Amino acid sequence: MYEVPRQDARPGCRDVWVITLAVFAIILPIVGVVIAILGALTATFVLFTIHPALALIPIVVVAAVIFAFARWERERFKPPGL
Repeated sequence: MYEVPRQDARPGCRDVWVITLAVFAIILPIVGVVIAILGALTATFVLFTIHPALALIPIVVVAAVIFAFARWERERFKPPGL
């Protein structure tokens, strides 16, 4: 026999928001990293056209960010007993 679905059994607006936030929480950091890499590459090329020594500025900034991230990760996931 056919039963009419209950009102509260259907997905609502809150479910859509939760799924949307979960997807954006995964995608936005990746998109941010890609945009940062493209910006660093663009800055490197633009500064290289001005003077070759200026191209080292974005390279040093990227190296410093990677170094800081590595130190942060090392402290965050320190093995037990150390």
